[in-house]
Amino acid sequence: MVSLLKSIRFDESDDNVFPIVAIEHEWAISCAFQFCDRQWDDMDGKTRQAFNSGFLGLTSFGYSTFGVTADISSLEFGEIELILAKHVFENYGAPDLQAAMGAAKQEIEFTIGLCADVPPGTIFSVSREFTVDGRIKEGFHQVQLDENHIQHGKIWDIVDD
Repeated sequence: MVSLLKSIRFDESDDNVFPIVAIEHEWAISCAFQFCDRQWDDMDGKTRQAFNSGFLGLTSFGYSTFGVTADISSLEFGEIELILAKHVFENYGAPDLQAAMGAAKQEIEFTIGLCADVPPGTIFSVSREFTVDGRIKEGFHQVQLDENHIQHGKIWDIVDD
């Protein structure tokens, strides 16, 4: 079976830092492609945060700070490919749906590659930056479950001053 990321939230902080927030437990991918034609200076604070540390939810097209690996069925895989292809076609200038499908498959396969050799329940975070020559550099960090498979819990609170 193939694994992919699902968005996960430990608290409400994503609500405060991203322009659109991913729905918890929706399928998610790395989203560097969304920023290929952007520059740091033309992004606002929430868009910069999405660039810096966001995974893209494939239902809401919102962002989450963390993704957790989970097995995906063939049916779900086909559904998210089509959803992402339509999104790429409508929003990123793909010449037709077939070309957009190729791009969608490539983006999803990249994230599947990240999840390939880790157990279900592994949490990922991402960090991105623009290099001097304008390319996007991504780094991924993972946290695996302990041997007792203890469920993830709330790790911090946000309180008003």
